[in-house]
Amino acid sequence: MRCGDSVIFIAGDCDHERPLLHEAVDEGAIAGQNAAAFPDVKPHPRRVAMSVTFSDPQIAVIGNVTQPDRKIGKLDFADQGRARVMNRNCGLLQVYGDPGSGCLIGAEMVGPSAEHIGHLLAWSVQQRQTVRSLLDMPFYHPTLEEGLRTALRDLCTQMNVAAAAAADTDQLEYGPCV
Repeated sequence: MRCGDSVIFIAGDCDHERPLLHEAVDEGAIAGQNAAAFPDVKPHPRRVAMSVTFSDPQIAVIGNVTQPDRKIGKLDFADQGRARVMNRNCGLLQVYGDPGSGCLIGAEMVGPSAEHIGHLLAWSVQQRQTVRSLLDMPFYHPTLEEGLRTALRDLCTQMNVAAAAAADTDQLEYGPCV
């Protein structure tokens, strides 16, 4: 958060990269720590990028959505059960995976509850979760988040990766991505 080699530190909406309140709070802490420690200035880790537009429908963008060799899994909310019952069944969720690591790296969504699903996805990207490990998580029925499983299964198929099996053999196995 330092301006070049100067003794000036900036943060918040004056930063063109992430002009969002939650980012401004982090940047203020980073700039303050570096200003107090000057000249021992150090880079600080950043949280995964996340932005939400509170429109109708909502829009969310999480993580790295521009990696050139990414694979894409999709969910169309037109046929998602909970969205249909709520009469909010329009929109699209795209989840992005790194084929080399198998990790979820980002997502873009226009649709119902994008702010909430976006948070779940941001946590997953921040924790460097693999698509397989995410499919081992519970997806309760009937919820909008259940649609995320559909997109993750599609991403598994695109990455040519089998879905995770339950760790305990007494539990049901998810089987291959379809």
